Amino acid sequence: MTSALQRVRSAARPVADRVKPLAKSAIGTAVRSRSTGNTLTPEVWGLDRDEAGRLRVQGTPVTELVERHGGPLHIVDGSALRRNAARFLQAGPDGKPLVEAYYSYKSNPVPGVLQLLDRCGVGAEVTSHYELWLALQIGVAPEHIIFNGPGKSDEGIRLAVERGIQILNINQLEEVERIAAACRELGRRARVGIRVSTSSTWQGQFATLAEDALEVFLAARETGVLDVVGLHQHIGGHIGSVERLVKPVDEVLDFVAMLEDEHGFALEIINLGGGLAVPTTYNFTAKDHKHNVHYGKALPVPSARSGLSIEDFVTLTHAHVVKRYEDRGRPMPRIMLEPGRGMTANTQMLATKVLTERTTPERDFLFLDAGINVLPGFVSEYHHIFVADRAPGAVDDHAYRLVGPTCAPWDTLLHCWYGPELNKGDSLVVMDTGAYFVPMATTFSFAEPGILLVDEGREVMLRRGESFTDIIALDKGADGQDLA
Repeated sequence: MTSALQRVRSAARPVADRVKPLAKSAIGTAVRSRSTGNTLTPEVWGLDRDEAGRLRVQGTPVTELVERHGGPLHIVDGSALRRNAARFLQAGPDGKPLVEAYYSYKSNPVPGVLQLLDRCGVGAEVTSHYELWLALQIGVAPEHIIFNGPGKSDEGIRLAVERGIQILNINQLEEVERIAAACRELGRRARVGIRVSTSSTWQGQFATLAEDALEVFLAARETGVLDVVGLHQHIGGHIGSVERLVKPVDEVLDFVAMLEDEHGFALEIINLGGGLAVPTTYNFTAKDHKHNVHYGKALPVPSARSGLSIEDFVTLTHAHVVKRYEDRGRPMPRIMLEPGRGMTANTQMLATKVLTERTTPERDFLFLDAGINVLPGFVSEYHHIFVADRAPGAVDDHAYRLVGPTCAPWDTLLHCWYGPELNKGDSLVVMDTGAYFVPMATTFSFAEPGILLVDEGREVMLRRGESFTDIIALDKGADGQDLA
């Protein structure tokens, strides 16, 4: 019986081997025919092309910037950065502020970017001793600094108390006594808030659950050295709808009402965190990824008009808090937001060059000088890619696999991407790299790229590209001698 079954299977195998590619091809054709119908043009990011088809940032071709400053190269658009800051801070009638904005330093901790935001009136939201030190080092006033985070060191707490920052947001009960001890040692008081999580917000190691948070508020008040002035909430990432925004805000304002009406607190600050989604990037689904890998379907192109705009995010948040406070007959608190991705993601791009190409029966490969070591977001996010120099009338009819330069099988940025015919030396521009790309990049086999600010006719290298000696600058040899 077994041998007969084996003979049947052996006879069927050649048929299956012929049918499987045909079926896969047919499925792939059907899958590829489905499209979102969306298109994204350079103008969405404030860029344009000249008559020759060269992509330009503030009038300068990207390829010229790379020729002058080397590549791969992060390019920061200073005008876009100032625009976003103004949109957060001037969303009210006649451009008046409705909220205060504190930029999430972990999102893109490039000192030059942070300084530019500070000059625009955006404060600093830090989550570590290093980030606190950095904010002070680049000249941010202490009263413009918020210190959050689940793992504050004693040294970081001491520095915050010593310098008198705007507020330390307590993550859990244990921090109360640590901050109070620093205050007693230094003979100072500290302004604190408590981070509270509800059913609609991030939990885990972040914040104290609402049902336990009252104990933290009371403990902080009883220290005698902590001024409990605020409440902190962070909904989570990729907020793109009114429902995603309003429900957690309502939940935390219910908690505030209980604190103030039943326990005598009078909160000066309601901090609702960040998390605003960027419409031109998104976390793709497992199905999208499968179709890209197996059936040659490009990832769906998002709509630039989807989700909440910065203005929507600010005005909806403000209006909701105002209504709740007016209904209770309470004076309005200061409303703080902590944008990260929503402030800087779409103000930065990465130029990467084709090192070489290869043709296979399955797909053409483009080997780029930037891979997953520099573009970690590609593991789970859609990011739009432009050809830097695109001939007028060029057609996106070539399917490419985009791979990085590292000797690692996972260094595939996209299994299938459609563009015009490209060759060695051509450049691509990856959009929306202004959040979580620079801080999460690695020196896996390659040095990290430089960061260039293009701003009203100026080209400023905010960070030069790493050298090999930079990579080993902290190392010593086996004999204890410096290597660099």
